[in-house]
Amino acid sequence: MGPSTERSIPGRGERLPLVSLLPRAWNAFGLAPWRFVRLAALILLSGAGPAVLGQDLRQLETTWLIRLGDLTVLLSLILPLIPLLALLRLADVLLTNSSPRRSPLRWRWLLRQSLSLLLLEIVVVLGGIAVIQSMSWVAGQISTGLAGVAVSIGAIAMFGWLFSQVLALPLLIHHRHRALQAMDHSFQLVRSNVLNVLALLGLLIGLNLLGLIGAILGLLLSLPFSALVLMACCRTQTPWSNDSRRNILPT
Repeated sequence: MGPSTERSIPGRGERLPLVSLLPRAWNAFGLAPWRFVRLAALILLSGAGPAVLGQDLRQLETTWLIRLGDLTVLLSLILPLIPLLALLRLADVLLTNSSPRRSPLRWRWLLRQSLSLLLLEIVVVLGGIAVIQSMSWVAGQISTGLAGVAVSIGAIAMFGWLFSQVLALPLLIHHRHRALQAMDHSFQLVRSNVLNVLALLGLLIGLNLLGLIGAILGLLLSLPFSALVLMACCRTQTPWSNDSRRNILPT
């Protein structure tokens, strides 16, 4: 009864394989280094290029060019999603070279579910901000100090939610989840591995800070490693389960 209940709830009883993350990422990166670098460069160009062009257009005095600049800046936030998905998918494929062959992941399905996930996260964040503002206004009618407490509690809850969704996109790609399933799986997995996820975020931040030191060119290496580390986290381990032993050491 116990083990079957554990398996029925995604994330519960699963442990992140922190020990093997970097060896697995290094082994997978060595299989196709230039493909990783090209995708990382595409992410940077698709984000920075439209953003710079949009800012230049917004400096002009023509109204329609200013509107075009706003649209271009907005596009710079969405366009990098496509090469990012390609980078995560490539990382997942190369990390799964020792697993049974699965059906190919359809791009239209992946893009649709990823956009749905992004929109759901934005809706939750905007809803949370609206709730915090409402709580602050109601509490402010009583006391300004109480309003500050309400804002603090709301902000902590908001950041806690965002923290719980760190693994949503990698889990969506690896497990072929739908958007809501990925959000729930990430919440359950992070809740069971809070300290490990904090260590993971520290590792990712450190990797990309090192990449920034190299005059942005270091991001061509740190972004692929970050993607590989995130996708390696999807190879969770279940204590006392024979099926998870093959995930303990890199392959």
